[in-house]
Amino acid sequence: MKKNRGIKAVRLMTGLLLLMMAFPLAGQAATKGQVVYVSGYPSFYQRGGDPATHAAGNGPLIATTVFEGLVDMGVRLETLPAVAKSWRIAHDWSYIELDLKEGIKFHNGDPLTAEDVKFSYETHMRPELRQVLGLTYRSRIKDIQVLGPYKVRFNLKMPAPDLIKRFWWNGAIMPKKYREQVGDAGFADKPIGSGPFKWVDYKQDQYFTMEAVPNHHRKTPEFKTLKIIYVPDNSTRLAMLQSGEADIITLAGQHIPQIKADPRFKLVQVKHIIGQTMAYADLPFPEEKNPFQDIRVREAASLAIDRKGICDKVLFGGSEPYGEALSPYTMGWDSTVKPDPYDPEKAKKLLAQAGYPNGFKTSIIAGQGSVYWLEAIASNLAEVGIKAEMKILEGAALQDAYTGKKLRGLIPRNSWYDAEINAGSDLQDAYMEGMPWAYVTTKEISDTLKKTIAARSDKEATELGRSLSKLVRDRRVNIHLWSIHASFGTNQRIVQWDQQLGSFPATRFEYMKVKD
Repeated sequence: MKKNRGIKAVRLMTGLLLLMMAFPLAGQAATKGQVVYVSGYPSFYQRGGDPATHAAGNGPLIATTVFEGLVDMGVRLETLPAVAKSWRIAHDWSYIELDLKEGIKFHNGDPLTAEDVKFSYETHMRPELRQVLGLTYRSRIKDIQVLGPYKVRFNLKMPAPDLIKRFWWNGAIMPKKYREQVGDAGFADKPIGSGPFKWVDYKQDQYFTMEAVPNHHRKTPEFKTLKIIYVPDNSTRLAMLQSGEADIITLAGQHIPQIKADPRFKLVQVKHIIGQTMAYADLPFPEEKNPFQDIRVREAASLAIDRKGICDKVLFGGSEPYGEALSPYTMGWDSTVKPDPYDPEKAKKLLAQAGYPNGFKTSIIAGQGSVYWLEAIASNLAEVGIKAEMKILEGAALQDAYTGKKLRGLIPRNSWYDAEINAGSDLQDAYMEGMPWAYVTTKEISDTLKKTIAARSDKEATELGRSLSKLVRDRRVNIHLWSIHASFGTNQRIVQWDQQLGSFPATRFEYMKVKD
């Protein structure tokens, strides 16, 4: 009898164990499983894992994984609670006041309070750290008041509709006590946030590894480890997906047909995340005689480019020809604006009128990842007599050359990056004087942009947005090429990965559904 009871007890324990394995407790992180995301975009425009030093590019890779912002962004660009549970905007835009969620813990166990929020934004605004949004924050925020342990007020210098999304994109909240204790260098090496993943290890400019946080207050990931690797070569990333070394890759246009044709993989695409342009890097230097100082030459260069041919035959549907300066999700967007036509004969006539019947020499300067489509543009330009030599720079050298205004010739730039509702917010990174990546602009464009950001109604924002876009296009400070769609290749382990409309989508890993 005792023997039977023992057997029944063992069977009961075994059954309970199997149930626990099949149905983990709600909120707990998966006990196993790794997702490897291989990015073709420079993921280390910051020191180690310090979001306050993030100078460009993939801000959300750190700011929304190891860290989190005051708000989160939903798939339809709706603003969702994160560190802040609610917020109020003064009718005159004199302040934004936020109530924080109580009980949030940093990964070292310290409580997250209003003092940490104030400290974090004051750190992001330190000029020497070169945070990509530092100038934006400094130009918008007058000061930050702690009104209570879980209440904070941002007093503003001006209306700032762009701040809310930027609270998510690269407004990582950091623990004041810990950062002050270890210093900037120590924090970059061993960062601590309150996001759904905690930092594990990294190798500068190569990879970083994160681990899911159990029982995260907002959303616990379904897998244990997330590794993000930077691989600039497009073919190498594809080979890593095909071999099983990667679960997700950023996908170059020429590889889209292979992913579509292979049942082992899936194409994930988010449209209109970047407005791709080519900027005339000589324009900021009128004292240096250059053909591009003549607007007829700039128009000729635009007419020489076969946008549709390149989008179809080189980018394979990863982009579409586009002539507007604004994203389709932005107030002031004009659906009637079309890209310049492909007209090489008119381009040659304009060059002759400008005094260059035999063309001239210039250069195209960019990073390795853009070579495949830039070669097609160089070929188009050569057909009308503009002989553009390709010059390739590596990540850090390219960044320094951009921000130091050391480039000449043609350079790939963005009109918008990560779609915004307000047109001024949408274009400020590319066209506001003083912004680190605003290589080519004018005072007229910059002043109009500032007025657009300060619009006090949707009607005013729409009217100013349309005027701003027309001004950018009329001055031809760049060549509007196409709208880029974010393209990813994933294997069958990635069941679902929903992204924000028009936003660079290397985020929302905590919401990803993954098969073991």
